[in-house]
Amino acid sequence: MYYFYLWTNHLGRTCFGITGNPEGRRRKYEGHCGHAVKFERLYEGRQTLIEDLEDSIKSEFYEHLLDTGAGKYEWILDVPSEQVLGWVEWEINNSYANLIAPIDQSDVD
Repeated sequence: MYYFYLWTNHLGRTCFGITGNPEGRRRKYEGHCGHAVKFERLYEGRQTLIEDLEDSIKSEFYEHLLDTGAGKYEWILDVPSEQVLGWVEWEINNSYANLIAPIDQSDVD
């Protein structure tokens, strides 16, 4: 299985990404930002579908992705996290029904 995750930092910026190891990925964020991180949403599915979902969110929010001049990153600026979460849920329910599913995060701790 592969995983798609979302979390919001203390500035209200939504981060998203994909991983084969959600616990390891979460711990790397903690090491970089110096505080506990909890994924607000975590979904699982086949790797190709999870990658497609990530491409879709990048396309939908392209103009809002963090751009440092060296490239764009998977941080969505200037869009409320509730709006991003709602878009992802709609996309999963309508484009990936029964193919990508939310999971209980205690299953991967």
